[in-house]
Amino acid sequence: MPKTTLAALCLVIFSCLVITSAQDHRHDAAANVPPDGVRDPNDDFEPDGPYFSRKKPFLQNGVAVWEYELTITEQQVRLANGIMYKVWAYGNRVPGPTLRAREGDLVRVHVSNETSSFHTIHFHGLFVPEKMDGVPPTSPAIAPGDSFTYEFIAKPAGTHFYHCHVDSNEHLNRGMSGAFIVEPKVPEPHVDKDIVLLLSEWNSKYAQEGRPGNPTEVASSDFFTFNARSFPYTEALHATLGDIIRIRLINVGSQPHSIHLHGHSFLVTHKDGKPLHEPTEMDTVAVAPGERADIVFRAANVGEWPIHCHTPAHQTNAGAYPGGMMVHLMVAAHPGVQNAGDPVVLTRQLRLTWKASAIRHGY
Repeated sequence: MPKTTLAALCLVIFSCLVITSAQDHRHDAAANVPPDGVRDPNDDFEPDGPYFSRKKPFLQNGVAVWEYELTITEQQVRLANGIMYKVWAYGNRVPGPTLRAREGDLVRVHVSNETSSFHTIHFHGLFVPEKMDGVPPTSPAIAPGDSFTYEFIAKPAGTHFYHCHVDSNEHLNRGMSGAFIVEPKVPEPHVDKDIVLLLSEWNSKYAQEGRPGNPTEVASSDFFTFNARSFPYTEALHATLGDIIRIRLINVGSQPHSIHLHGHSFLVTHKDGKPLHEPTEMDTVAVAPGERADIVFRAANVGEWPIHCHTPAHQTNAGAYPGGMMVHLMVAAHPGVQNAGDPVVLTRQLRLTWKASAIRHGY
């Protein structure tokens, strides 16, 4: 074959590979994930099964009560390469179901342990009595086959989370966390979308055996997830031009992550659940382990916009790009809106709105 013909053929093949790679930078494969223990913590309409139930808030002795029942089970999470990873699952799902309450109301969480290990729930960021803190020995570990009821007043308001505090290095690395949102008594500004994203890492070396969380291997994770899914299997976020979107970033992992949004800037309105007196405009925010950052922005740019950790290795699945800690924001056109307005002006308006809210809440 002549060299010119061979070169042309190679160029065509290379072009096809590039096009295929570009097409793979989408959520097309998300619908093809075989069933496992992962559930979207933003899905409030998912039917409650035998492992998780919640009652509508009710009055007891003049106090509003938010009551939940959680069963801890042994489950499996499917990593992006198809490997099944052993987890312990609150409510038989990873992440655990998002729990909500209102500031000052009573929270009651009944927990049953159907696994072969001891577990607890620690309510990270919440002010609870010592016995309800989920840290043995001052708060009891729940033995296999046993149960325990946590009861406390929901405070302070904000974005928090819960996790196991028995052998935390191992149990957090086996999926034991979920979001806990305490709504303030004084309502905050309206948003059209309120989204929870839990950030975590996975080391496939420990998929079925061994104890993940060794301090010498913190940097050895090879899969990175939003809500226990790696791209392209993450759930796309959908919005309409002009929507105001709040994303609650919760780092339940062991590594810091710098979360970047394409096509927009955002305001950091809360850190660790607390309103910021001066909301800060950014396009990338760092979230360390255990930290929470709430970001708010107006969808002002029609298109498909990645939200991802900006550590390049964290955008891969075991080194294969694109993957990892990435989700796409799909902003659709609005039939009656040509454009959402000047992004600079919109952000300034949002800043004033959320600053006023922080002041109303005493910050």
